Amino acid sequence: MSLRTARPTGLRTPSLRGRLTASAPALVCAATACLSLLAAAPSRANMMQQIITGKCAEAMRADFQKAAKTPPAGMVEFTCGCVADGMLKRRQSLDQAKTVCVNQATQKYGAI
Repeated sequence: MSLRTARPTGLRTPSLRGRLTASAPALVCAATACLSLLAAAPSRANMMQQIITGKCAEAMRADFQKAAKTPPAGMVEFTCGCVADGMLKRRQSLDQAKTVCVNQATQKYGAI
């Protein structure tokens, strides 16, 4: 007696094909959601970089204006880009990043 003849006639074995077709839209939605989350991570980091750089540049320009001095061309962008990288990529505190970057900017542009 074979297994086919022992099976009751009213039962069907679910086909794999039916399950894949039914879940294909769910897979497409899940893949789309994953891709959008992956794409959002770099844009969020970029947004944080822009915010930190913008606030830093604002503060530096105010400090230079208060001291009645003009920073060398590129100094503000260099220093603030360094601060943002220090905070976001090297996980430094604001004070740590500021100390490191001011020292680097002083070496590159000279003391003002």
